[in-house]
Amino acid sequence: MKKIIYIILLFCYTITVGQNEEFNLIKLDSTWGQEVLRFPARDMDYIGVGDIRFPPEGWIKPTHTFYWSYTYAWSINVNRKITTKELEIDLEKYFNSLNKVDVNDKTDKRIATATITKKKRKKTTTYFEGKVATFDRFATNKRFVLNVKIESNYCKKSKKTVILFTFSPKDFKHEVWETLNKIKLNNTFCK
Repeated sequence: MKKIIYIILLFCYTITVGQNEEFNLIKLDSTWGQEVLRFPARDMDYIGVGDIRFPPEGWIKPTHTFYWSYTYAWSINVNRKITTKELEIDLEKYFNSLNKVDVNDKTDKRIATATITKKKRKKTTTYFEGKVATFDRFATNKRFVLNVKIESNYCKKSKKTVILFTFSPKDFKHEVWETLNKIKLNNTFCK
């Protein structure tokens, strides 16, 4: 009987550890808050997982340096490189869903718009920058613009794409980007 209980506990532990690794896409310490989700989510039909990380303080405080500055990674079953147009559409869907916007109501002033530009490509990684005009329903109830940097990694062997987003309303020259630019994916993200 003890042997059976031990085997069941070992099995449960293995499943739990595997799930935690699956959601730990971003290399950050435990002071950063974490929210995880499974795709399909946020009106996107991808299959995969999302790992959202918030700075230790200030994310929702309009006067704080880290206001709306955060990172988000997707590991999705897309067996090809993601295009600029897809990223624009996906970001619009994400923010519209986050803000509970009815996209069929064209008079809704909270509808998100995104503009993304490809900056460079290195082997299987493509880098993008852009802007997302969206709505802050958490603190100010006003429209604002988020600057975004995107690192899109095509994992040919595992037939998936892993994307790292970093967001902030601060200009790319602002000191907050010194922290955001250092955020990296975990080394095992393509497995």
